[in-house]
Amino acid sequence: MSELVHVGATLFAGIGLFFIGVRLLANNLRQLTGPTARALVGRATCNPRAAALFGLGAGAVMQSINAVIFILISLVSTGVMEARRAHVVINYANLGTSMLVLLAVLNLHLMVLILVGMTGLAFYFGLDRSQRFGYLVGALLGIGLLFLGVDFIKLGAEPLKDYPWILDFVRTYSAQSLLFAFAIGLGFTLLTHSAATFTVITMTMAAVGVLDLDSSIMLVIGAGFGSGVSTLLMTLHFTGLARQLAFYQMALKSLGALTMLLLFFVEQHTPIPLLQGLLTSVTDNIALQIALTYILFQIVSDLAMHGVHHRVTHLIEDLAPPTVEERLGKPRYLYEEGLDEATSALVLVDREQNLLLSQLPDYLNRLRSDGPDDDTDVESLFRANSMVAAECARFLAPLMDSRQGHENFQQAVALKARNDLIIALQETLHQLVTEGLHGLQTHDCAEATALRHGLAESLHLLMFTLHDAATRQDPDELELLRLLTHDRSEVMEGIRMRLLDSSPATQHHAYAATSLFERAVWLTGRYVLQLRPLALPAAADHCPNGAD
Repeated sequence: MSELVHVGATLFAGIGLFFIGVRLLANNLRQLTGPTARALVGRATCNPRAAALFGLGAGAVMQSINAVIFILISLVSTGVMEARRAHVVINYANLGTSMLVLLAVLNLHLMVLILVGMTGLAFYFGLDRSQRFGYLVGALLGIGLLFLGVDFIKLGAEPLKDYPWILDFVRTYSAQSLLFAFAIGLGFTLLTHSAATFTVITMTMAAVGVLDLDSSIMLVIGAGFGSGVSTLLMTLHFTGLARQLAFYQMALKSLGALTMLLLFFVEQHTPIPLLQGLLTSVTDNIALQIALTYILFQIVSDLAMHGVHHRVTHLIEDLAPPTVEERLGKPRYLYEEGLDEATSALVLVDREQNLLLSQLPDYLNRLRSDGPDDDTDVESLFRANSMVAAECARFLAPLMDSRQGHENFQQAVALKARNDLIIALQETLHQLVTEGLHGLQTHDCAEATALRHGLAESLHLLMFTLHDAATRQDPDELELLRLLTHDRSEVMEGIRMRLLDSSPATQHHAYAATSLFERAVWLTGRYVLQLRPLALPAAADHCPNGAD
């Protein structure tokens, strides 16, 4: 009995080490996906072949399809990668996770011991605290613990073959209930969020004779399907493009599981050699057979998806359409290749900024008496516009270099000043609508209502005129705009004085609204001063990112 307890404890410790290794590896590698890395990934996935190679590498290194998908969600949400291009990455990232399964077949005991020892020395010399090497050391420790856990599982499972009653129970029960084996694979993957992890454990148990090939295949198929369910459950709170990627992973794994189950049961009830026939013809090593089952699952999933990819894509786009932020938060004109030629890049930024100016009046639509019906809430509009303005700033950074030429440098500086003013206007209008004018809306007195409508209509006209003047660069319009943005402090002070008899709350909101209104007018005036014509060449008629 004590020996059986020791076996159980060894297995438990091995599984624990394995899980720690998987988590350490994924967490440390995830930290390497900063803005620079995202930009590099965007370039590395510029075509289907490159996206496939990136997916293979990401799956092999991260060893967690969920970790890869969360990185893809970040890339797709920020416009670095298109959602349909991410589908290719997901397909091949699933296949990339097979690297762990294949390595587990090999005897890496000596290499693992050396790796753990080297990682220990790195910790001793403080490299784990290094900004440059810290995440790499953590990832190497994760790899070492991961395979050390595999060794412990093998060590713990080896004595089980000396207990006939355990083998009889497992074989009899699994043979009688293959669907139960499928459910175990599904459930275990939901707990661990990694089908590869469970497959390695299955391989280890089968290698010592605890599991047969039939039940092992069903465990792997269940684990494969479970990885799709796991992704879907982890992204339940997501919407838009993020939900699309989760739906795609679920559809991919569902197609793979259905195809594999069909092959398995046809072979079980007919003399046609299919799945098991293929595996046994390749090798008689059961651990390798299970590893090949896992790889075959990924390949079959990809092949099954190819036949219905167009329909599946349209279906998930209908089920999870892009959010307002995703539609408006993606630059229409900026694209990485545009930076290759400085003069053209400045044109693209100028167009993107004019598009941002055209959306400034939309902040006030809901507060106007005859404003258009618009279901875009101010919060979503502000977050989307802020993302585009931040991308404009990032795009301008390499252009603000004297080596680009004196004229280009001056134009980049002017556009940077405009961009800063656009960001300030976005923040001011957002705060004005959500705090100042919204506060006045809660009071039904005639003065508060009149003030709210007056400020909203005046500012809407001012923002509309600003966009028109910036687009046309007409001297008369610019002069009109200068007149409209003269000092309004006396007018605003008069409004505040007329509300002295109102409630303290009304006075408070009126003061906030009029102060923010003054700031918006002042910022508009500053923008007018920046509207001297830039010597920009005529832009191309087409829009790189699909703008009208």
